[in-house]
Amino acid sequence: MIRRTFLAAALAAVAVPVLPPPASAALSGADMRDLARISNYLNGVSTMEGRFVQVGPDGDLSEGTFYLRRPGRLRFEYKPPNPALVIADGTWVGVYDKRLNTLDRIPLNSTPLKILLKKRVDLRKEHAVQSIERSSGQMRVTAVDPDEPDQGSITMVFADSPLELRQWIVVDPQGLTTTVALSEMRANVKLDPRLFFIEEPKR
Repeated sequence: MIRRTFLAAALAAVAVPVLPPPASAALSGADMRDLARISNYLNGVSTMEGRFVQVGPDGDLSEGTFYLRRPGRLRFEYKPPNPALVIADGTWVGVYDKRLNTLDRIPLNSTPLKILLKKRVDLRKEHAVQSIERSSGQMRVTAVDPDEPDQGSITMVFADSPLELRQWIVVDPQGLTTTVALSEMRANVKLDPRLFFIEEPKR
């Protein structure tokens, strides 16, 4: 129930089945070269901030500001009327409902976002990638945790030239999908560590 609350309040969803990862042999030499390039790009981003737009399960839009610091830290500040604030502190994902003054905690390792937020990413060695799709100057890389394939998936959408993360799509264990589009991004900027502190709501 907590995970449903997380995706409903913070990263909205549509039902999509989660597929098991294929064998790594299904990836071509070109796929492996692109995975090396993407891994190097992700490892070169220590921090990032920018804007996001999120599509809800029924087509509702939310927007706001995001902050990312690898490893393990992420913050989504939503504009009203969405009451959510989402913070990953390296261990937990805290989901605040500012309207109800509540906080739910989810282990970060139980979400597919951990693939994106790892200290060191090597998509070639982790056997996490399900597929790579290329079209119109974009690459879509879908990955799961090979140790826990039932925990969901993450699809990262990159502009190809220059390589830049533009979107991610998360599917949770219940098959609920969240799409987040990124814009106005600035990489490797100084971020206040307090942005990623999960604090209990004041009563």
